[in-house]
Amino acid sequence: MDKDEFLSRLREKLKRLPPEDINDAMEYYEEYLEDAGPENEAAVIAAWGSPDTVASQVLADYAVKQMGKNPSARKGLSTIWIVMLAIFASPIAIPVTAVIVIVALILVATVFIVVACVYITAVSLAAVGVLTFITGICLIIKNLSTAVFYIGAGLFCAGAGTAVFVFAVWFSKKAISLIAKMFSGIAGRFFKRRREN
Repeated sequence: MDKDEFLSRLREKLKRLPPEDINDAMEYYEEYLEDAGPENEAAVIAAWGSPDTVASQVLADYAVKQMGKNPSARKGLSTIWIVMLAIFASPIAIPVTAVIVIVALILVATVFIVVACVYITAVSLAAVGVLTFITGICLIIKNLSTAVFYIGAGLFCAGAGTAVFVFAVWFSKKAISLIAKMFSGIAGRFFKRRREN
């Protein structure tokens, strides 16, 4: 691959960056190749790897730089998009990233299902409690001891449903917080490794 083809493909891979950052990156690589001279261009390009690999590094560096600033919500979404492009720009990172994304989605789906089941259990217990309580009230005239049993069971189920609901609210807050911390830790380690390389 010659210099012009390499630079053209690199510019194409960096098209999501702001124009000034694209120009800065392109200027750096053009100057580097000019300093190397025509006789060493092929060796320098081979040492860098493919334009995809170089673009991945540039995008990752840009994302780290943007995360260091205090971005607004719009810039935050833009940074996330650039991080995803950086990760998927590297051919080696695609399988690893795919596995991480799949595991993360499975984890989030599992937590969602568990939280939904706990909420359903709470609502079901409360509903059974109310129905059992009403049944007990209706049985007062026919059989007092059976009525007292149903009223007690109804109150117990309604109380248990309320307790499970409170637990579900607490559990969902903790689960969301834990998942957010886990993802921020993974992202932090990923970018730290990228900076060290």
